Amino acid sequence: MNEQSPSRETVPVRIAALIPAYNNAGTLGDVIDGAVAIVHAVIVVDDGSTDSTPDLLQKRADAVIIRFERNRGKGCALRAGMDRAREMGFSHVITIDGDGQHKTADLHRFVHRIHQEPDTLWIGNRTLPSEGDAPPPRSTFGRKFGNFWYRFNTGVAIHDTQCGFRAYPLRELEKIRIRGTRYEFEQDVLIKADWNGIAVKEVDVTLNYQPAATRISHFRPVRDFLRISVVNGRAAFVRIVFPVFTFEAPGATLREKIRAVVRHELRAHTTPKRAAFSIALGVFMGIFPIHGFQVVTLMGLTVVLGLNRPLAFLGVCVSSPPFLPFLIVAAVAIGRLVVPTGIVAKASSPTLTAVLQGGLEFVAGSVILAVLSGAAVFAVLYPLFARLGTSRVFSGRRK
Repeated sequence: MNEQSPSRETVPVRIAALIPAYNNAGTLGDVIDGAVAIVHAVIVVDDGSTDSTPDLLQKRADAVIIRFERNRGKGCALRAGMDRAREMGFSHVITIDGDGQHKTADLHRFVHRIHQEPDTLWIGNRTLPSEGDAPPPRSTFGRKFGNFWYRFNTGVAIHDTQCGFRAYPLRELEKIRIRGTRYEFEQDVLIKADWNGIAVKEVDVTLNYQPAATRISHFRPVRDFLRISVVNGRAAFVRIVFPVFTFEAPGATLREKIRAVVRHELRAHTTPKRAAFSIALGVFMGIFPIHGFQVVTLMGLTVVLGLNRPLAFLGVCVSSPPFLPFLIVAAVAIGRLVVPTGIVAKASSPTLTAVLQGGLEFVAGSVILAVLSGAAVFAVLYPLFARLGTSRVFSGRRK
């Protein structure tokens, strides 16, 4: 094995396999045998096993054993294994499950990638065919669910965020505060890695599910799914409300973080086109007839579309007094032009019929007015901002 990384000449690459195990006596021995032939050392964390796993590990002199007296969860096992690897001077750990789901031969793929890009967090993408059962529906759903939220929270497309076969750069992870004691730990570390500038990339690995009769899974569908959802929800909230670099910045005071947030919000996405579109979208949402949900919807759209939030909220203020009465009158007037009279079936009373007809006219007119107003605002502001140089205006720089 090549001991030296070309990109970090002063830091030798030393790789350990980290195996979290819980009641995997039937498969753990083979996993250890395969790993010791490829990496520098094998660290096994027995997460409170109640089967014969402790007896098996007592006979393994070729592995470093960490034993929990009670089950603490996969996140705790991974954290303990990483801490031990750092103490032993390893630069990387490759995590591989003890249930035989991951092929130890694929460790070579990770070792190769680590030497190519030692600062990258590598995650397996289970695409290579192998003998074994097809993935259970629960696993397929969990993969798609995790992939969606990871892309929402980071903007990075990863195809198998649920894969526990990974290579972690230990030095880079030291600066990250990772939460979670069970399976949610693995989702949190992926998100925090991207937020802290650590590249997350994929390695094709073997898809190998044990037969259903012998497959061992300790994933608790309700409780663990909720834990992962909390991680994704917290990350989504941070992504929408705060710039992640200020939220995670170590050592910064609360006042410094608030100032950084304000500066970021005023300066972010202020190219002429984005600035004009931000205000135009705000005007559109302010008139669009989803009253009570306009601001929430606008907030989500600014994140998805990468727009400037202060400018968008400035635009949505068009629906506030004193403009609101004029917008209502204009929407109803437009609606009467496009909605045929009598389109609403006669209700039990003439008053109800008139209310339904008027409501339909208001909704139709509001949609049309929103589109026309948003387009008009963009048409006026884009050339104006292009001439002024919007980014310079909001950053305070002069030409």
